[in-house]
Parts: sequence; structure tokens; C-alpha cells
Amino acid sequence: MLKSFAKTHIGQRKNNEDSFLIDKEMGLYVVADGVGGLNKGEVASQLACNMVHDSIVAGETLKESIYIAHRSIVSQIKADLQKQGMATTIAAVLFNGNSYEIAWVGDSRVYLWDEKLQLLTRDDSYVELLLENGHITMSELDTHPDRNVISQALGIERKEIRIHSNFGTLKDNQTMLICSDGLYTIAKEADIINSFQSNNDLESICKELVNIAVDKDGKDNISLIGIKTYDKDNKANENQDPVVFREYDNNTGDYTLNVFSAKNEENESETDPELVDQTTFTDLSSNDRERLDSAAESNPEEDKQSSIVLPIILVAIVVFIGLYIVFS
Repeated sequence: MLKSFAKTHIGQRKNNEDSFLIDKEMGLYVVADGVGGLNKGEVASQLACNMVHDSIVAGETLKESIYIAHRSIVSQIKADLQKQGMATTIAAVLFNGNSYEIAWVGDSRVYLWDEKLQLLTRDDSYVELLLENGHITMSELDTHPDRNVISQALGIERKEIRIHSNFGTLKDNQTMLICSDGLYTIAKEADIINSFQSNNDLESICKELVNIAVDKDGKDNISLIGIKTYDKDNKANENQDPVVFREYDNNTGDYTLNVFSAKNEENESETDPELVDQTTFTDLSSNDRERLDSAAESNPEEDKQSSIVLPIILVAIVVFIGLYIVFS
């Protein structure tokens, strides 16, 4: 048996570009975080929620439903110039009993609480690419000046769009949180852990976390869906553990970057061949796109060697000039 609760808040924005959808009978839960400004972001996020829902009703898979939502946003952009630049992230969870599939694009997240906090999604962001390629450390993720730059979203124009997925079983008394970045960038993981450790009521936990983000002057829209199971009849051999991308320390809220197999990495995302060279994400400047591309191509070891070679060259020049002055 699943119980859920949802809450959204405008934050300090003039309008709420977040959207969420819950269909308990279908077992579908979606959070979408729109970008593009007034009359754009909220259109994209609401369209994404509706198209995913309608496509699943029509018999499509969760991933294909998200592709359909992406194509619908692209079609609206092409048909209406005033909607140029609109896009949206999405995190969707589809349940079949207590088994679930997670699919996402962008930096909306899905967390799991089971006496410890785990992250079941990995952000499509510039800083995640830098981390993956060894250009920054984990400690620099939350303070990097470009931490809010996302690398893909529904409606963007890139060479390809990748929809990631994860699978698992929600076990007795486990809780899942689906949220936009307006929540977790302000109500940090330590706040989430503290809330779960001090409260067992799903509605109270969700309200508390959103209120924390609001009280801490969260500027962005804030959206959160909480899902909890009370099913004690699951057989252990039927349970599937999801891929965990990060696990957080209950005392400090700090996390470790979990290692998972190449097979899991290969299976967790998929490319739609029909979307090659189809769309443009105007929220990313040309400089941002160049940095994203170069981050994946450059070698951090070469960067280290360059940083060592330059001071040596400068010292050699100074010594040469000094010798020249002495002997001239």
C-alpha cells in the first residue's frame, strides 16, 4: 500500500514554473521544473506532466512517454515564437505494486530514505560532468559558480537527449522523495535526514522540508512529492535494490560517490535516435556549451602537467635574464 503527499511553493519568484502530477491508481508520480521565464517554463513543465500521463494511459512505456513529452514541447516551440527558450527538467516514478521505475532528465531528484538517505538519480549538470571527468572534487560541487547550469532538459536543442532510468522495490516503511532543485539546494541533505529522524509522518515531513526551504529564503520554486509504503507482505526474493548514486552520512549529511558497474551505467540511460540535431537550449550560452564539451574532452592529467610546466618556464626565463644582466 502506497501513501503520498505533495507540496509546492512559489519561493521568491513571480510565478511558479514547477508542476507535479499524481495518479495513485496508475502509480504515477511526476515533478517537472520549467525554465524559460513567464508563460514559458510553467507551460513546458505542465505539458510534460500531462503528456507523460496521457502517453502511459495510451500504453507507452515511461521512457517513451518522456520522449513524447519532449517532442510535444519542441513542436510548440516551433509553432509559437513566443515560446522560444522554454524547457523543463523531469523526474518521474511509475509503480507496479511496490516495484518502481524512475526516469529523469535534468536536475530534479529522487531520494530514498531507509534509515539512511540515498540519491537514486544523477543530475544532468555542468558540475557533474566536471566531477565525472576529474576537473573538480566532490567538496567543490555545492560551491562551484556554475552549479546551477544544467546540461540537458526536455525541449532543448542538442545532438541527443538521454533519458536515464533506475529500478527498485519500495520496501516496508521506506520513503521516496521526488523534488525540484528549489528544495534540495536550500533544504540540504542534513535537513532531510534530521526531519526523518525526528518525525515518522509523511505529510509532516514534506511540509517541514518545504517550509525549511522557504524560511531559508529559497529564491526558486520548491516542489516535493513524498511516497511511503506500508506493505509488509513483500517477499525478500522479490525485492530489487536500485542503483544508489550517493549515500549520505546520518550524522554529518556528507555523501560519498558510490561506485556502480559499467553494465549499470550502460543500461541506466538511452538515446533517442530521432532527436539528433533537433532542438536548442537557449538558457545555455555558447560559452557554457563550449565548456561542457571541453570538460568531456580534456584530460585532467594534461591540465596538471601544464600547470607544472608553466612555472618552470617562468623560473627559467627569470634566471636567464638575471644571468644576462650579470654577465653583460
